[in-house]
Amino acid sequence: MTRARAHRGAARMHGGVSVLMAVLIGTVALAALVSVDIGHLFYRQRQLQAADLAALAAAQQLRRVDSDAALHARALEAGAAAAVQNGHVGATRADCGTALTPDRLPQAGEGSTPKPLSPLPPAGEGPGERAVTSSSEDGMSLCVGLWNPRDTTTNGGRHFRADYDPTQTTPNAVRVVATRTIPILFGLRGGPGRQLRAEAIATASPPVAAFSVGSGLADFDSARSVLSLLLGHAVRLSAVDWQGLVDSRVTLEQLRLRAGAGTVDALLRTTLSLSDFYALVLGAADRATLLTLLVAGLPAQVDQAALAAGLSVGRVVDLGVLAPSASSAADVGLGVAELLMLAAQVANANAAVDLSASVPLLPGARLVARIGEPPRMAVGPVQPSADSPSGWKTAARTAQAGLGLYLPLGASLPVGGTELSGSIELALHVEAARAQSALTGLRCAANPSDRRAMLSTTSAMATVCLADKTDLGRCATDKVQLGKLDGLGLAKAVVSAYPQQVVHRAQPVDSTLAPGATDTVASPAQLATLLADVASNLDVELKAEILGMPLPALRLKLGGLLDVLGQAIGGMVGPAAEGLLAMLGIRLGTADLWVHDVECDNTNLVY
Repeated sequence: MTRARAHRGAARMHGGVSVLMAVLIGTVALAALVSVDIGHLFYRQRQLQAADLAALAAAQQLRRVDSDAALHARALEAGAAAAVQNGHVGATRADCGTALTPDRLPQAGEGSTPKPLSPLPPAGEGPGERAVTSSSEDGMSLCVGLWNPRDTTTNGGRHFRADYDPTQTTPNAVRVVATRTIPILFGLRGGPGRQLRAEAIATASPPVAAFSVGSGLADFDSARSVLSLLLGHAVRLSAVDWQGLVDSRVTLEQLRLRAGAGTVDALLRTTLSLSDFYALVLGAADRATLLTLLVAGLPAQVDQAALAAGLSVGRVVDLGVLAPSASSAADVGLGVAELLMLAAQVANANAAVDLSASVPLLPGARLVARIGEPPRMAVGPVQPSADSPSGWKTAARTAQAGLGLYLPLGASLPVGGTELSGSIELALHVEAARAQSALTGLRCAANPSDRRAMLSTTSAMATVCLADKTDLGRCATDKVQLGKLDGLGLAKAVVSAYPQQVVHRAQPVDSTLAPGATDTVASPAQLATLLADVASNLDVELKAEILGMPLPALRLKLGGLLDVLGQAIGGMVGPAAEGLLAMLGIRLGTADLWVHDVECDNTNLVY
C-alpha cells in the first residue's frame, strides 16, 4: 500500500509541473507580445521626432526679414521639406489650432522626446500617445507665433502663443505637432490602434547690430563740455569715470528688467524725465554710483523739458525691427555713454542755447545753437526700405542742429570823395543736416569677434545762409538791412543784402566694422570756409546820398566793404562753431562710426 500511494503522489506531481509550465510559457508569450507592441510604439514614436527637425528648419526662415505672409509661407515650405527628408510620410499643413488633445493635458517640461510607456496604459493616458478617436487626424501641423519664457498664461508650460499683431511684432518661434496612428498588433487595451504624438517648438530671430554715427564721445573734455551745456550744470565726472561709461554696454532686456516693464515694446514707449532715464541706464549697467555726479544740480526745467519732448528709450534707440522680448534685438549691447549723451540731446530738442559766453567771439557777437531733431542710435537687422532715403530701414543718425551767428563788424567805404564809416550787423544761419549710417549687411560667426557689420554712411550736409539778426534760427527770405554808414553828416548810406545760401553735400561711403570697432568717414568740408564764402559773396545793395541828394544804387560784394570779415570768420567764429557741432556729434563732411555689438541669435529647440 505504501508503494502504490507513493506512485500516485508522484503522478500528481508530474501533472502539476505540466500546468505550471503551460502557465509560464503563456505568460512569457504574452509578455513577449506586449513587448513587441511596446517596442513598436517606441520605434514609431522615435520616427515622429522629425517634428524637432521640421521645427528647427522652419524657424531658420524667421532669421530673414520679410512680410508676415512671406515668413509664414517660407516656414511652412522649409518645415515640410525637412519632415520629408527625415522620414515623415504625408503633407505638412499650416494649423495654429490648439496643440493639446481633448483627453490629455501635458505637464510643464514635457517635450517631444518619448517618455516610457506603461505596459498596459489606460486609453488616452500614455505619454506621447492616445487612443484613436473619430475626430483624430494624422499628419503634421505647423504654426508660426511667439515664444516668450516670461509668458505664464499659455497652456502646458509651452510659453508659445499663436496670436499676435503683425503690425506690432514679428514672430520668433515655430511649433510643429506630428501625429501618426499605429495599429495594435497583439491586443493592447484601448482599441485597434494608438495615435502617437510629438510636439516641438523652435525659436529664431534675425541677426541684428547696434551702432551709432557721430558720437563725439572719444574726447573726454569735449564730451564733458557738451554734457555740461545740455544738462545746465557742471558735470563732475573724471576721465576714468567717463571711459568706464564709454566701455560699458547694456541691453534692452536689462533695461526692461530694471524698469519693471512687461515687454520691450512697453519699455520703448515709457516716457521718462532725464533724471529717471539716467537712473535707469546707469542702474541697469551697474554704474548707479555715478548718477549723483551727473544729475546733482540738474535744473528742474531740464527734467520738465525731457518730459515735454517725450524722452523715452524709443526716442533714443531706433529699433529697426518689430521684435518680441525674446529676440536677439533685446540682447544686443548698447553703449552706455552714447545713451546718456543722446538722451541729453533729446531733452534739449528745439531749445535754443546761447553760447556767446562759452565760445570766444568778437565783442558783442552772439552764437545760438538749437537741436532741431535729436540723434538716434540704431538697433536692428538688415532690411531694405523703399521709404528711407538711404534705402535701408535700420539707420543711425546724428542730430539735426542749427547755429545762428550774429557779428557786429566795422566797415568803411569811400563815396564821392567822402569816407563813410559805421557798423555792419551780419547775421548768418547754419543748418547742419544729420549724417546717417544705414546697416546694409551682417556677417555672423560663432566667435563674436569675427562678426561684421556693413554700413553705408552719408556725412553731414550743411546749408549756410543769410539770416535776420532778430531771428537767427532760419534763413532769411527777403532783403535784410545790414547797417548804416555815415560820413561826418555830409553823406550816408544804407547797406542791405539779398538772401543767398551755400550748400555742401557728401556722397555715401561703405564700411565694414567688427563689434566695438570705430571708423571715420571723411569728405572734408570746413565750416569756416563755407561761412566766409557765403558772407564775402553776399550781394549787397548800397543806397547812398550826399548832402541829401540820392545817388544811384550800387551792387557789390560784402567782402569789399569788410576787410576784417574773412579774418573774423576764419580765425574765430568758424573754429568755434565747428567745435560746438563736433561736441554734438556733427562734423561737416565727416562721420564717426561706432559698432556697439552684433548679435547673431542661433536657432534653438526650446520644447
